Amino acid sequence: MPHTAKQLPQTTWGDLEAIFDSLASTGQQKETVHHLLQVTRELSPYLTRLDLLREIICIALVLLPAEAQPPQSWRWLAQGPPGPPGDGS
Repeated sequence: MPHTAKQLPQTTWGDLEAIFDSLASTGQQKETVHHLLQVTRELSPYLTRLDLLREIICIALVLLPAEAQPPQSWRWLAQGPPGPPGDGS
């Protein structure tokens, strides 16, 4: 189903770092998120826009408390969306 919404607003890596830093509740989370953002930033020229957004969302999931697991339907974020029925994905 096509969406009629406009594109996501432009943001910078600095904006993302500030957002994730404010969401991180421990020093270890801050360090982990900083490292993941740094690696993602370095790889970003080689990623599609969708893959880059997927990586950013996955970094946000790192900040969830250990007891708060994402819904089962979100697990595809780590592997990409499921393929069509019958293709073995």
